[in-house]
Amino acid sequence: MGVSGVGSRNTYIYNTKTGKLSAKDGQQDAFVDYFNGDIRGDEDDTLNGFDRARKAQIENYLEMMPDIDGNLFKDPAKEEYEITTEIVDAVTSTVQVDGSKIFTTYSGSFFAYIDSSELFQKAGPFQTREHKDYDPSDNSVSIAVGDVFNLGNGYRLRVGGDRVYGEGYGGKNGENDERLQALASGLGALIHFAEGRWSSVMLEFGDRVAAASDRSDLMGGTTPMLIELLRQLGVDTDREFILNGTKCEVKNDRIHEVGDKWGVARNVRDEALRKYEEEMSRPLSYYTKK
Repeated sequence: MGVSGVGSRNTYIYNTKTGKLSAKDGQQDAFVDYFNGDIRGDEDDTLNGFDRARKAQIENYLEMMPDIDGNLFKDPAKEEYEITTEIVDAVTSTVQVDGSKIFTTYSGSFFAYIDSSELFQKAGPFQTREHKDYDPSDNSVSIAVGDVFNLGNGYRLRVGGDRVYGEGYGGKNGENDERLQALASGLGALIHFAEGRWSSVMLEFGDRVAAASDRSDLMGGTTPMLIELLRQLGVDTDREFILNGTKCEVKNDRIHEVGDKWGVARNVRDEALRKYEEEMSRPLSYYTKK
């Protein structure tokens, strides 16, 4: 058995009569001994936090298994089954029985490595300094400092160093002026989101603020205007697209990062996941030897 980590895939034989695991190849396996209670987790330096989580995952499955429809352990002529676990990433694991996927588990423990002050931090200056026109090969575009978007009727958006400016307003048309300011604010939030500084929740927050106004044409918030702007740039928002390096999608009329299950700014999340994976990789004996 190698040291467990992201990408590890292990298959064991589970005996329904003894309630114990054995290694598929019949060799001695520290995790098998740990699971069966023959050793403590800190008695073998190859066992780490991923193994502790894997043990709990299998135990939880076996505990709730009788209540699962289509229980795979009901064959009276069969005592042994293959149980396969896979560590997909630091917080995602799967369990299979005889090759059939049973469930996927997600751990939110990495949130312990996120300082709450980071969740709503000031985004600071925009990071994207190089404009990239729409590329149909991967449905991507980059919006950078210095970009100008002409909206017609003398209105335009200009991406400054740390915010987006709506220009051309001022007494011409009060309603259009307000829409321009809302779109400028929304585009600034979208850039911060695409650069990993804010979560998509911040886009929805801006929508709620807009919807709280007494302007009927802003009741849908700024997101519809942002989606329309992206479409004008060539982006096909009906499928996954890449904005400033972030893979995005529109779901339920909202812009999200593809695969994001947590609603946390990408830079903050990735750093927390790095720290969590580092902690999970520590041998269980580390804590008893400190």
